[in-house]
Amino acid sequence: MSANAKKSTTATIALILFGALALFAGEKWLWALIPAAALVWYGAAPRLRSGRN
Repeated sequence: MSANAKKSTTATIALILFGALALFAGEKWLWALIPAAALVWYGAAPRLRSGRN
């Protein structure tokens, strides 16, 4: 498994966990979960010329 695929999979799992946590925790935790999810989202974005080829 390539490093890009591992990073993408980890980010996807983190976003799913944030979503599930938001459902169970309720509105009072959204102030912390939304910025955390945004950081994961932008951190997982592909970069130009990041692959080996």
